[in-house]
Parts: sequence; C-alpha cells; structure tokens
Amino acid sequence: MNFELNVNSKELAKLGLLEIFFKRKLKDFCIKNVEKSINPEQQLKIIKNWKRKNSIKSNSELEQWLNLYNLNMDEWINLINSDYLWTYWCINKYKDEITQYFIKRKDYLDLYYYTIIKIKNKELADEIYIRIKEKESTFEEISNNFSSDNEIFFAEKIGPISINEMEDAIASLLKIGDLKQLFQPKLSNGFWFILRKDNVLKAEFNNQQKIKLSLELGEKFLKNRFIENQRNRKT
Repeated sequence: MNFELNVNSKELAKLGLLEIFFKRKLKDFCIKNVEKSINPEQQLKIIKNWKRKNSIKSNSELEQWLNLYNLNMDEWINLINSDYLWTYWCINKYKDEITQYFIKRKDYLDLYYYTIIKIKNKELADEIYIRIKEKESTFEEISNNFSSDNEIFFAEKIGPISINEMEDAIASLLKIGDLKQLFQPKLSNGFWFILRKDNVLKAEFNNQQKIKLSLELGEKFLKNRFIENQRNRKT
C-alpha cells in the first residue's frame, strides 16, 4: 500500500491532532477504491443517523452546517458515507481471520453480573461471609445493616461489565467460578471483598459482533500504520 502523508505534521502534533488526521487520511485512502454501491434506502438511513447525531432537524440547519464547514452537498455525502464504506472495507479485509479473533477475544466480550461487599476488617468479612453462606442474611440485608459502618466500603450489584474493566482479583474469580457461586473473602487493595457471581451474558458470533470486531481490527491497522509512519520519518 503506497500511502504518504504530506502535511505540516509538527503543527498537527502540537495541537494533539496528528494521529487523528493521519488515521482519517488513511481511511479515505483505503476506501477510495471500494466497489460498494450504497442504495437509496441505505443512503437515507445514513443521512438520518448523521442528522440525529449532529442535531440537524431541518434543511436550513443542514445548509448552515455546510456553510460553516465550507462543504457542498456532494462533499457532505462523501463525508457521511465514509464510515459505512470503512466498515465494509474492514469486514472484507478481515473476513478470513475474524473467527479466530473472536475466539481470542471472547473472554473479554462476555459480560458479567456480580454482587460484591468490600470491608476493611477481616474478622467482620469472615463473619459476613458465613452469614450469607448459611443463608442467615442476604447481600441486601448486610448492605442495609452495615451501610452506616465505616468499615464497609460498599456493597452493591455490578453489571453488565467486561473482564478487562474489573480489578484483576475480581476478574480471576469470575472467569473460573460457577453461577451463583459465593467466594470466600479475598484481600485486594487494602480491602477484603466477598463476591457472588450472578450471571454471564455470553458473546455471540453474530453479524453485529463481526462488524464490531472488524472495526476493532481496522483501528489496530490504523494505529500500527501511524506508528510505522512516525518511525520511518525519524530514520
């Protein structure tokens, strides 16, 4: 792929816009030869979505926006169609590797629900754990009873949340635990936490997921090309 960026990169870097500009230009370069027609129904949907995102509610507001950004109607259509064409480019480019990429990423695509209590005092944590395990109290009752006690950091239900958004200590338990499993108190970041795994929404390898992962790979491609370009400029 023969792509060069001819622009005052120093000035863009000072403004924090260099990577954004590079990725936008590379996207345009990649999609310029995409042989994908947009039918009238798709075009109307793209226009409708763009207007909603940009709070454009009338033709006069659209005209004002075009004047503000110094674009004519054809240039505007090309602009709003670019995301659609980029999605198509990514899907086509990564169609042969998307299945393996899904398998590799699946643990991070599943969404978890859990209930947690964090406590400073280990003896109290052990006591609360036994009370919940023996069904003497529920998580909700414990939360209400100790809500005014400074020893409890918090007690709440969390989710949906992915593994990579959790503390490592919590994630490691949820990945291996069974549904509704109650875990003994564990120490993490100065607090003892009691954890119950409530539910898991398993990621499905459907069309929506394929689009999401294809765009994820496309973003990695843009990032790698940016890094490569910057290194080559310094040599």
